[in-house]
Amino acid sequence: MRAEYKRDMNHNYLILYGEDEINTDAYQVRMLVGNVIPSVLKCRIQGMDGRFLIYFDITSKQALNILYEERKMKIEDLNLIFGGFVQVMDDAAEYLINPGQFLLSPEYMYADVEKKKIYFCMMPGYEKDIKNQFQLLAEYILPKIDHEDSQAVLLGYGVYKRTMEDCFHLEHIKEELYKVQGQKDREKEAEKDIWKSGEENQDVLNIHIQEDYLEDDESGMEFVREGEAPKKRGLLYKAGMIGVAAVLLCLITVAVLSGYLPYMETGTVLGIIIVLATGVMLVTYIIKKKKNPGIYPRKNIRERENETLRKKTKTNTEIKTNTADYDKSGSEWFGRDSLEMSEINKVKQQIPTEEKREKRLYEQSHPDYGETVVLSAGAVSGPASLVSKEPGELATIYLNEDLTVIGKLENACDAVIDLPTVSRIHAKIRKREEAYYLTDMNSRNGTSVNGRLLRPEEEYQLEPEDEIDFAQARYIFLS
Repeated sequence: MRAEYKRDMNHNYLILYGEDEINTDAYQVRMLVGNVIPSVLKCRIQGMDGRFLIYFDITSKQALNILYEERKMKIEDLNLIFGGFVQVMDDAAEYLINPGQFLLSPEYMYADVEKKKIYFCMMPGYEKDIKNQFQLLAEYILPKIDHEDSQAVLLGYGVYKRTMEDCFHLEHIKEELYKVQGQKDREKEAEKDIWKSGEENQDVLNIHIQEDYLEDDESGMEFVREGEAPKKRGLLYKAGMIGVAAVLLCLITVAVLSGYLPYMETGTVLGIIIVLATGVMLVTYIIKKKKNPGIYPRKNIRERENETLRKKTKTNTEIKTNTADYDKSGSEWFGRDSLEMSEINKVKQQIPTEEKREKRLYEQSHPDYGETVVLSAGAVSGPASLVSKEPGELATIYLNEDLTVIGKLENACDAVIDLPTVSRIHAKIRKREEAYYLTDMNSRNGTSVNGRLLRPEEEYQLEPEDEIDFAQARYIFLS
């Protein structure tokens, strides 16, 4: 199988040369050219030098071997690839196409990053066992799996294990996809429970703190339940003291008038009453302080936070299921301990520390002022850069990494150029031995250097002061 790349005004094409001559009257060819198959690249047949060639439109799409050249595959990437394979097999059954004519090599599988969809090439006359092709694809994927993603490990090695079985079938891949999806749903439910427990912990902690701080609150407001009217703390207590003083005054007055006590002036009687009332109030206050020491120290608050956290986390993580123990086969162990630690960290984030509470109170009391920031502090420089040809028109691109992807899609590019004529993934610059090589990534409007449009898959070694045009974005290369 030989491949070439060609570009016209606004399109990039992959041209495949098969070993056998293409029979344009064959049913498979007519189904491929006469229909728009959802998971197959759009194509057309064109005659050249007495031969018929198939042109596949790969504009704004990236081959898997290039897309994952430096990236690791996570669970979303594996779902994209394996889900795309299931879809193309279903399309083959619907359009009565021989699945052995699909090319499952990574260089012939193209991804649309924005639509999150995989497209395949179909080569009439190409006959390969689909099971062997898929097994080779699974072997290619294994070393590229991100082993920090436990679900990606489960799915990748689970599918590969199924491909080694003699009775391998398409339904086996679907089962593995559903199995991982089911586990993902269970983990989401468990995560919701953790979030709920975190909120409960926060509510309980807030109540304790409010109760503790209100013990010595000078405002006199006491803690009340939701829906009840707030009451002044100590009104009943003060009323009781006044009642006690009134009773004592009455008893002393009656005793004086009845002759039980010698005659005393009214001021003396009031002084005795005031002294007695003050003593009763002081004794009562001391007893109450012993029963309720008031504000807890910070150390006790944190100890209660940690204790509540440990209890709630231990209860909620019991519903977690162990992930499979892929051991020496190239993967890592992902067991209950790592999952529990991740859940503990999530719950810890829900309970703010004392410092965070103080910071929040400060921000609420100073809403209009912020911290002084030096805008130039985050500026970086690198050994080489792309500088806008028109000063100030475009941001400078610093080439700090070995691979810099340039385009419009933020989550897929290292340098973002937000212009309508720039493709989602437009070009890449690779550093090798202090030299920089520019390659166009099947962009719609192309990449040119010093006025010359780069050919598809061409690597151009940049020289100082080269003028680079990503469609309408014009830069100068500085080493």
